[in-house]
Amino acid sequence: MSFLCVKDLANALSATAVGNINLKIKRAAEPQDAEEGDLAIATSSSFLSEISGSAARVALLSEGTDWTALDIDAAILVARPRFAMSALSKVLDQRWRNGPESIHPLAVVHPTAAIASGARIGAFCIIGEGVSLGANAWLGVHISISNGSRIGSDVTLMDGVRIGFDVQIGDRFIAQPGAVIGADGFSFATPERSAVENVRETLGNTLDATPQKFDRIHSLGSVQIGDDVEVGANSCIDRGTIRNTSVGHGCKFDNLVQIGHNVKIGNNCLICAQVGVAGSTTLGKNVVLGGQTGVSDNLFIGDNAITGGATKVLANIPAGRVMLGYPAMKMETQLNIYKTLRRLPRLMRDVKKLKSDSSESN
Repeated sequence: MSFLCVKDLANALSATAVGNINLKIKRAAEPQDAEEGDLAIATSSSFLSEISGSAARVALLSEGTDWTALDIDAAILVARPRFAMSALSKVLDQRWRNGPESIHPLAVVHPTAAIASGARIGAFCIIGEGVSLGANAWLGVHISISNGSRIGSDVTLMDGVRIGFDVQIGDRFIAQPGAVIGADGFSFATPERSAVENVRETLGNTLDATPQKFDRIHSLGSVQIGDDVEVGANSCIDRGTIRNTSVGHGCKFDNLVQIGHNVKIGNNCLICAQVGVAGSTTLGKNVVLGGQTGVSDNLFIGDNAITGGATKVLANIPAGRVMLGYPAMKMETQLNIYKTLRRLPRLMRDVKKLKSDSSESN
């Protein structure tokens, strides 16, 4: 493991180094766990007392903090420590980009695949016919990239990632273990009107639909992903039926996310764990979907909309709206309803007492 001195790390963060700027840093640590050689991270002022009582000699602090009062030898001062964690963690992360470029002898790369310079491809990876893999790609083990897929530069595919046929992915893409990009969409049809179609039209009546078999609709489209996208572990983005499923630049997906066929997602959206977005729904730019949000099919969610955890979206959401609950409604409305529900037992007791008093008076 390589060590950075305080001065070099501060330069990498465009931050200010003070004190003994030549001290070496081996890793980052939370203040209560920091040892000598660690950089204690204080993302808020509440951590300052813990730094004073630790063995750390260096800390990452907010600008204006009196670091000399913390019994440390040096500090890195930043405008916003939480944001500085992005650059700091990138500098200190030693898992990738190390060692010479290489293709493991147990990897299988089709002779027509175009592998750019700087690639590192691990054991048991399979790179299909006509695949294009950009410069400085880092592939773990047991990864498959199907025929015709085109992937940009500086990508990181962790163990067990699966990229389907003819998928198009931009630069600086990161896929956590087990992510699947480009599986077929969940799309089936029946010879006659199905019970599900009747229920959607009547909002509850199956109209005595005859049970039928489901015939699959094959996914002829693919998946198109922009630059700087990250997909969490065991998340899935399905290919489109005719047109491509598309994901804009800068989107971040947490673990266990399901994106259905034909979905269109705008730039810089944040999709948290266990979110499911059903087919043919469109998300605008900078949308945030809280954990376990469920979004029905063929809907539109406008730019900058936000849903709280476990929200179930059954209708379109306008731009900038904050939604919560099942069914989704404006957050302030949902919170008022919840407060009212909590008062219901007391209300029922009051009503019962009023009825009892009324009966006695009669």
